[in-house]
Amino acid sequence: MQTSAAPSTGHEPDSAGVGDYLSILRKRRKLLLMVGLPIIAIGATLALALPDVYRSSGQIELEGAQNLKQNPNALGQDPDESPYADQYVRSLSTVVLSDRNLAKLLAEQQLYDGQAGDPAGALEDLRGDIKVDIVTVPILDPNTGRERDVVTAFSVAYDNKDPERAQQGAEWLVNAFLQENRNDRQRQAGGRAKFFAGEAERIRTHVSGLETKLAEFKQKNAGKLPELNEMNLNVMDRTEGDIRDVETQMQALRRERVFLVSQLQQARAANPEAANLRALEEEYSRKSVQYDQSHPDLIMLRRQIDQLKAGGPAAGASLQAQLQTQRSILAEARQRYSEDHPDVQRINRNIQSLEARIASGESANISVSADSPMAVQLQTQLNATDTQLAALQARAMDLRTKLSGLEGRIGAAPEVEREYQAVTRDLASARAKYDELLKRQMDAEVSEAAIAGGTADKFRVKSSPKTPDEPAKPKRAAIAIIAVVLAAIAALTSVIMAQLFDATVRGARDIEDILGVAPLTAVPVIKRASGGRKSSAPAYAATAAAVIAVMVFAVAVRLIA
Repeated sequence: MQTSAAPSTGHEPDSAGVGDYLSILRKRRKLLLMVGLPIIAIGATLALALPDVYRSSGQIELEGAQNLKQNPNALGQDPDESPYADQYVRSLSTVVLSDRNLAKLLAEQQLYDGQAGDPAGALEDLRGDIKVDIVTVPILDPNTGRERDVVTAFSVAYDNKDPERAQQGAEWLVNAFLQENRNDRQRQAGGRAKFFAGEAERIRTHVSGLETKLAEFKQKNAGKLPELNEMNLNVMDRTEGDIRDVETQMQALRRERVFLVSQLQQARAANPEAANLRALEEEYSRKSVQYDQSHPDLIMLRRQIDQLKAGGPAAGASLQAQLQTQRSILAEARQRYSEDHPDVQRINRNIQSLEARIASGESANISVSADSPMAVQLQTQLNATDTQLAALQARAMDLRTKLSGLEGRIGAAPEVEREYQAVTRDLASARAKYDELLKRQMDAEVSEAAIAGGTADKFRVKSSPKTPDEPAKPKRAAIAIIAVVLAAIAALTSVIMAQLFDATVRGARDIEDILGVAPLTAVPVIKRASGGRKSSAPAYAATAAAVIAVMVFAVAVRLIA
């Protein structure tokens, strides 16, 4: 090939066109086929030779997920809603997919043909064939106004070459997740019930101690408690009224006593015989006009007059005789009057006075002949008045003592009320806490029973595992397409690498690129009878490209399968 120096034209060489690229491809078609065909062959072999794998899956929905989808504002309103549902599902998967549970699954289900001979290998295959995926839905958080993903369910899938075994394994796994969740919640409810029972027993002991303390306080401060203040005030008012009534009666009795003493002195100063008889007759005449002949006073006056006229012992009647006379008059008066009649009450007072004098030590048989019947009667009335006055004085003293006690109770009420409020407040708080613990214990026990009965599950099977009709793996069309794409990429890469490493000058364009001048003419290619040794760089490049392509293809197939 001859070249001659020529002046530079001053323009850049033309870029390679499509024809140049096609020429390169035709020139290296053997390399294209040598790299691409094996990859396509491998892909076709894998697409046809890989066995069918069937997948059966079930989906478990979390409680409240459906309401959350329909009403995003309910987010966070459920107290049982866990913000870490995905973590809980993963922790649940760790328990369900433990070696013990998977070994139990293999023992119950014949999932692999050779699992009896190689249990460890079967366990490893089983673990690799199980897939647990979290299902989330995007919702608009009403609190932040931003979109967030919320876990609403999770799916459990199992792959097997036999569709029936795939369905059996997936169904067992779904039931295992449900049962493990039920057991976990039952353990939690049982733990809560046990905790609340222990706390309730501790608070019950505390309440019992406070009740004992309150009972001792009430016993110590009987009558001073705050709830008795109003009653004490009412009793104090009644007691003051009773004291006033007793004092009024005492004043009346004192006036009556003064009058009786005056009459008694006059009666004793008069003639005990004629004067008394005349006085009795005048009194009888005066009272006979006012009263009936059967009146007790008239009866008593007639007896006294008869005794004086007959000279009997009326003038010197003893206390015992007077008592008998008064009792006879009382018996006759009761036949005509009731017990509430003033005369009957007066006679009763006379009898009580005589009995008191006899009981005090006066001799019932001593004669009082020195006194006239009128004086005796006045003395009897005076004695009765003295007895009534003494009784009223004793009652007044009792009432004043009672009033003083009530005033002391009312005065001590504020301090007692302060201590009483402290004791009752502690007791009420302890009782409220005890009732709350009992309620929570009962709720936990009911929840435990409901969970054990399967009526309070937090998981709901949204879709049960079914027997698959078509294999899930391998994706044969995808494998074939990937093989063709990788073959084309590897072949083109090999051609490019071979072209880059080839230093042979193959035309006028190469000369122009190297020397920067255009050749005058070009000699056509002359084929030799026997080819010489060619460079090995293109072969190395092709081999490297093919190895890389096969590795990439293997990884892609692994991901698809």
